[in-house]
Amino acid sequence: MKKMKVIGIITLLTIFTASITNAQSNEYKLDMNSGRLIVQEVNEVEFVGHTGSGVIINVIIKRRGENHETSERAKGLKLINGLGLEDNTGIGLSADKKGEGTTLTQISRNGDNEYVIQVPKGVTVVYEHSSPHGDDVTFKNITGEIEVTTNHSGVVLDNVTGPMSINTVHGDVEGNMGTVNQSNPISIVSSHGDIDLGIPSGTKANFRISTGWGEIYSDLDLKVDRDEGSMKQYGANKVVGKLNGGGVSFDVKSSHGSIYLRKK
Repeated sequence: MKKMKVIGIITLLTIFTASITNAQSNEYKLDMNSGRLIVQEVNEVEFVGHTGSGVIINVIIKRRGENHETSERAKGLKLINGLGLEDNTGIGLSADKKGEGTTLTQISRNGDNEYVIQVPKGVTVVYEHSSPHGDDVTFKNITGEIEVTTNHSGVVLDNVTGPMSINTVHGDVEGNMGTVNQSNPISIVSSHGDIDLGIPSGTKANFRISTGWGEIYSDLDLKVDRDEGSMKQYGANKVVGKLNGGGVSFDVKSSHGSIYLRKK
């Protein structure tokens, strides 16, 4: 019986040790409180707003044995790619600072690292992803400007205020807005995906909502503009209207998906 208990304890310790080995956290910091942070081809990333100083990048490295870039064979070598970039951060990213902006690019095409990037208010976040290997990109508690361009990745919004410009080809856009910034326009476009947003009921906005092949659903108290003299348009679904008397320009468009705007 004692022998069985000892074996059980050893097994648990082995599992615990393996879990630590397979997921380790590292951090890299950029001395950046303004300008544009451009993040390119990073497959799995979450942007989080913070009130501190600088851009803080936390990474969880998922080890995959000898095929991973941190294997024994790769010790003492730097990961490089066809763009001539190399890992100069130590966390699988290339950081290139030019003027007031910094570009972060994922080096490994097979990299499965998870990144959490904390961003101060004065930094504009630009996210670009073109390959089919990316997961959803998340923006949480971001009060600065957001620009997103993706082909396959979906976009998740959690308490963001705008201004923002989001364009995705195949991904969905979903989440909840915070108190909407009235200073600059908001544009959210998905060619083939759905758009599902929770919007504070007190938001002042001029909405332009359209979908070519989907439907539009909403419980917002929109005052819809009706042009009785215009010709009817078949095969298109467009809504133009004001919320709470109007305010910031708020464009929402999906060519083939449906749009859901929910009172929050």
